[in-house]
Amino acid sequence: MTSVAVRLVVAALILFFAWKQSVLSIVWPPTPVTVDSDVPKPDPVLLAWAEPLRPVLPKMLPSDRKYLSNLYDAMAFVLVRDRDRDDPVVSSTDKFASFHAGTLRLAIDKASVGKYPGLAAAIDQTFLAAAGAEIRPLDRDTSAKLIAACQVLSYVFAVKRDE
Repeated sequence: MTSVAVRLVVAALILFFAWKQSVLSIVWPPTPVTVDSDVPKPDPVLLAWAEPLRPVLPKMLPSDRKYLSNLYDAMAFVLVRDRDRDDPVVSSTDKFASFHAGTLRLAIDKASVGKYPGLAAAIDQTFLAAAGAEIRPLDRDTSAKLIAACQVLSYVFAVKRDE
């Protein structure tokens, strides 16, 4: 193929994609991760629960942080809805641990597990600080603490300008 023919093919493809509003116009250029978060800042006492995450956060990609922020925001929403049911599905700290593990198993690619050393342990420490380690039925107080821990994680993972 001559260089003139290659140029004509490239020009035709550019015109075709411009005319069709193809998927390329949606995917490219890639949209940057926004740095402004709409996650409200929790009380400083609650933020202390997530202190173990402090050394891990600067090593994380902004896109991974935003993903986890959205994940924990969604978990808080689900827990609020579940708590208000007549017969909650997440009715004990043990069932919460299963819910959290199942959520992570479904939401995180297997290849990404272990990508950030210390992340899993720091998240577990956040939940332990909120609800303790003992297995027990969820009362309103413990349920509220687990919801607050999810909101704290959502806030801490959110990408903010002041970092």
